[in-house]
Amino acid sequence: MQDLVTPTRLIYLPKEGLQGENIPSHVLWQNMQVKSVEVTYQPPLKPDQIFNARHWEVKNHNLIIKELELDGYIGLSFQSSKVADLETVVSVGYSIHLSNGKAIKETRKIKLFRPQLELEMPQANKVVIDPATGFVKGRLRIKNIGRGALIVHISATEDSQTKFETPRDYLEFVQKFVLDLEQELKSLGKEFPKFQPLLDEMMAWEEDPRDFIELNTAEREEFSRYAEKLASVLASDKQLLQSFVEAYAKALAKNTEFIESVRKVIQAYESFVSKDILLANPFDEVCLADKKGEIRMKILQTDRVFDKYKEIMLPKIELTCSQPCHFPIYRLFEWR
Repeated sequence: MQDLVTPTRLIYLPKEGLQGENIPSHVLWQNMQVKSVEVTYQPPLKPDQIFNARHWEVKNHNLIIKELELDGYIGLSFQSSKVADLETVVSVGYSIHLSNGKAIKETRKIKLFRPQLELEMPQANKVVIDPATGFVKGRLRIKNIGRGALIVHISATEDSQTKFETPRDYLEFVQKFVLDLEQELKSLGKEFPKFQPLLDEMMAWEEDPRDFIELNTAEREEFSRYAEKLASVLASDKQLLQSFVEAYAKALAKNTEFIESVRKVIQAYESFVSKDILLANPFDEVCLADKKGEIRMKILQTDRVFDKYKEIMLPKIELTCSQPCHFPIYRLFEWR
């Protein structure tokens, strides 16, 4: 019986998080007369959302919550931002002020980390390819020296003599899949007419040949709003969600002849690359039109919360092969 009236509290802050992502936190309590809750934070954290609060104020890195919707909890999220250090530890202080004038104070710490790409050019910026084996001598060394996955998109610059190409089989698969998916979604739109405008928006994104990482800031924000809206609509209607999944499954089932070749490429790619660097365009190939050529590449990069990272421009590299050849771009790199 005593346990039913014993004051209890629970303060949550994750021990780790990615720089740039939203960090959740909450304060729970029972059998306590709480007057206000104060949360003290430091950069790179700042309050983003406050839940179950009628009134609060932010001043000098202090969040003071004075009025609650319901007794028993406060939920909040922090927006974090990237800093120069690959890892940084931030303290967050929680003060629960009681109606009897007492205060319960606790501190939590979170380690914020981020990825970082490190590149090492080959000696004399020269690369030699064996057309018989596909072996590449003098590969560029690429490594994520931080923590957290990096998503990279590697492309040839406009002024590069040697270009990248996407294999015809893969292009045919994508084009046919998109057409089949469009037909399936037309049927879905007739069954759920209120869903049609969102389906039209989805097909516009599906038909865009660019990877997400190639979109500019405004386009990324537009895509994020679309993705959140799509997830919300599907979550609100189980029948719609089931029909939506079935539409994708039917479109895939119509293209099984291409899926096996795509699977083989993915398996080869996975055997080469690092697990903490994801290549957004693994199907693209370097196309050397002669026995020698020069290539200049740029690398776009982001992380799992699609934060902005600096574009990397690589110097010219001389490619040599005993004959004109083409090979996957991931073979140009030594993934460490």
